[in-house]
Amino acid sequence: MYSQNPIWMLAWALIFPGISGVAAVDIYTSGNIEARNGTEKRLKCTFQSSSPVSKRTTVTWHFRRPDSSNEESVFYYHEEPFPPSGGRFKDRISWSGNIWKKDGSITISNLQFTDNGTFLCSVKNPPDVHGVAGEIKLSVVHKVTYSEMMILGIVIGCATGLVVLIVIAVVGVQLLRKNRAQQEEDEMEYEEEKELNYEHQNGMELQKSDHEPELLMEGSETAAVS
Repeated sequence: MYSQNPIWMLAWALIFPGISGVAAVDIYTSGNIEARNGTEKRLKCTFQSSSPVSKRTTVTWHFRRPDSSNEESVFYYHEEPFPPSGGRFKDRISWSGNIWKKDGSITISNLQFTDNGTFLCSVKNPPDVHGVAGEIKLSVVHKVTYSEMMILGIVIGCATGLVVLIVIAVVGVQLLRKNRAQQEEDEMEYEEEKELNYEHQNGMELQKSDHEPELLMEGSETAAVS
């Protein structure tokens, strides 16, 4: 009874658009993504439709730069992929989806900074030909190149080498000072020992000279008695 009421049919269509007979395609994308320049990135786009996929199903990709509202066609699929024959994406976009699995994804290789922008994925699956295009905002970020890594390695290596040289120099100076102090200490001990030996030797000689007159006198007295 309710299905024959036009008002009820309209309300049902508004509340349950996927179940009703309204022809629309729901598109799902990966949203905002980031990739390094020089690499490749897969732009994922899947869809759902109330009608089965057929050879009439088409996928269209457009690109919009951040500073522009104009859209340029960059890829088209209908029974087979049709990559761009010219433009900035020539020879850089390939089909990476599977239409029978409701996947309309593409892959961009050798990313450039000029690829920054919004990619729009539109799918038509007759009789479902309406629906909002899915958007993917791509940000291409800087990638450290081999030459830059080499320069960074050289700088780090030089800095490390300089630190090592400074440490070696400080340790060498400390060892030199320690050796010099030890040498001076040894010289002082040698001089003190030499001086003590000299004083001791002089003392012995003085004692010897003091006893010599007594010995002479004793010798004279002994000779006289004889």
